[in-house]
Amino acid sequence: KNTDFSKEIDKLQIGESVKVFVGYIKTEMVFSGYINRMDYDFGTGEETYRVRVECMDAKGLLMKSRRLEFFTEKSADKILKNILGSQPVSSYISGKQIDSCPEEEIPLRANMLTEYELMVEQAEKLGYEFFILQGKVYFREKEKVSSSILKLSPKHGIINARLTLSGQSLFKTAEVRSIDEESAKLVKGAANISGSFSKGGSSKKFLGATRQVFYEAGVRDAAEAKKRAKVKVDKAAEDFGILECECIGIPEIGPGRFLEIEDIAGIVDRKYYVTQVHHSLGEDGYKTRFKARVKSL
Repeated sequence: KNTDFSKEIDKLQIGESVKVFVGYIKTEMVFSGYINRMDYDFGTGEETYRVRVECMDAKGLLMKSRRLEFFTEKSADKILKNILGSQPVSSYISGKQIDSCPEEEIPLRANMLTEYELMVEQAEKLGYEFFILQGKVYFREKEKVSSSILKLSPKHGIINARLTLSGQSLFKTAEVRSIDEESAKLVKGAANISGSFSKGGSSKKFLGATRQVFYEAGVRDAAEAKKRAKVKVDKAAEDFGILECECIGIPEIGPGRFLEIEDIAGIVDRKYYVTQVHHSLGEDGYKTRFKARVKSL
């Protein structure tokens, strides 16, 4: 007779705003979004009457709208501000940090892309990062905040960790080419990867004369082509060293922040930039798992 959930959970409605706080003496918000899905489980036996609530942040709403159009705005930041200022997205964000972007020669367009895919595409092209943390939207230059938020070690927080180094994504030179629409002449610019990923001469030997050439419409001159090429080699370097770590629950760990690892091994002890975080609170306590990339080669 008491299996009717409605009396207890009327507040759990699709589209209702949700904020999640975790921590110890003082809690910290780790998520802000909305209820996207509800599962009502009815069965027999122990613990079979349950309600499962799935939430998403505003990225889920950006995935709902698909566009096929040329934009009147000439830069990615203006497009994003327009999108974030409209319903329903504007109802579920708490703020935004959007760096200015250069105006494009060719009008920006969405070729059957969702608004989320469009902004991911623009971020990758510009070498920006695009994510939502605690309800705030970030579209900014990478590694903009350089200070570390904390230090972790096996004695202080770390449960287990793995550092993976892979040279497969690395290449020596990126070249970006385009065509000047007025003169029909070739525009090009190149950039080389910086830093060393191994001792001795093996770095130079391994990279050799490896080269990747890209064509990007709308590049106006050699300086812009070189800047786009630098984005390509920087992105390749980001995939070189990836740390996967599980530690005690620390709500302050979030994407877009630096932290430091120490007292494991010389090759591991360094500064990392957090790119992915998973907070879990269950019967075995509160734990945080995260991925991070090495700051530089």
